[in-house]
Amino acid sequence: MNSTLSSEDLDNDIRIQQVQQTAPDAVQFYIREDLFNNDPYDIIQQKVATFQPIQSKDDTRCDQASKDGGKKFEDKKQIKCMRSVGTYVIQQIGRKILSGDMNLTKISFPIKAMIAKSALEKNLQSTIFFPLYINRAVQTVDFMEQLKLVITATIATFHINLSFHKPLNPILGETVEGFLSDGTKLFAEQISHHPPVSQFYGIGRDNSYKYFGNYWYEASAGLNSITLKNKGKRTIVFNGGQRIDYNFAYELYSGTIMGSMKVETLGVSTYQTNKGLTATLKFGKVKRKPTDYFEGTINMGQQELCKIFGTYMGYIEFDGVRYWDHRHMQPYQVTIKPPFLPSDAQLRGDYTNLASLDIDKAQIEKENLENLQRHDAKLRTKFKEFRRKKEEKKKQHDHD
Repeated sequence: MNSTLSSEDLDNDIRIQQVQQTAPDAVQFYIREDLFNNDPYDIIQQKVATFQPIQSKDDTRCDQASKDGGKKFEDKKQIKCMRSVGTYVIQQIGRKILSGDMNLTKISFPIKAMIAKSALEKNLQSTIFFPLYINRAVQTVDFMEQLKLVITATIATFHINLSFHKPLNPILGETVEGFLSDGTKLFAEQISHHPPVSQFYGIGRDNSYKYFGNYWYEASAGLNSITLKNKGKRTIVFNGGQRIDYNFAYELYSGTIMGSMKVETLGVSTYQTNKGLTATLKFGKVKRKPTDYFEGTINMGQQELCKIFGTYMGYIEFDGVRYWDHRHMQPYQVTIKPPFLPSDAQLRGDYTNLASLDIDKAQIEKENLENLQRHDAKLRTKFKEFRRKKEEKKKQHDHD
């Protein structure tokens, strides 16, 4: 099946329409479920059992690939909306720098430049190729093959998940629960305010694997770009005994004020297993290739076992054998469960009002939540100080 997701239909699994009648400055976002695979479990298992490397050998990239590398962003209405808040954001960045606070993750973005989706939901999107590749990994006892499949399931998401669309920042204690059609259960929770840390946890059907880790970011700004470094880590553990820990490369968002808008994954990503296998992928350094190309190796100690090559906008190969091709593999839908806990993201006032395009009310609700978080943070700091003094007083009393 040809699963190329064009920039006209899909960006980060969300289609966007300008809504001039009800909110002139807003954009409406809704899930394009028809572009995702929702095969039932038995069909998925058939695909897993019959999985074969792809025979294509051409150097292919999807339509959203930028000429120089990365994923381009071309919709003029969307760009206008994103850049309409550019001056405001630059002013906030300037204030942060002048105050000596270089943590740009604390900057508050106007809600009209955001989407009605929590960053916790976005985090769960990292599993959209798990039903094929991770279930395949579950069925093999070859540790290197498992590693290849985990790398593939990770890289294949980039051309979909890379996006300028900013989700809502989770508040402390916020939760999300979802699932995949193969029976995988997914959970996410915001466990820290500053730094903002999102924890996630996934369980394969019949506990066949466990997937967990965290996301937390450091951001820096240039004259016409933003660099986002994810300092978190991910881990997947298979019942066969192999554990794979891996980190993130960084993302460069360029054209934020002028010129062409695009986003790139750059830097180095490493995979470490408890079986002695390691993999290193270097993004944006392949000679005479756009920056979305990468290369790397799988090693056992100093011994090179396999070469890795590809582009996250098109395909990935191990020793010339193609495991993923954007034209042949379709992502699977992550279904977010209806809210059940009072902490579930979908119950947030800014979320619900943004989804219904009441931008003014959504902005008010967003500011209310941010003020509440600041107030709670002050109370926690005050309590910690109170407890510290109490413990010091007790120690002094015991000493006397």
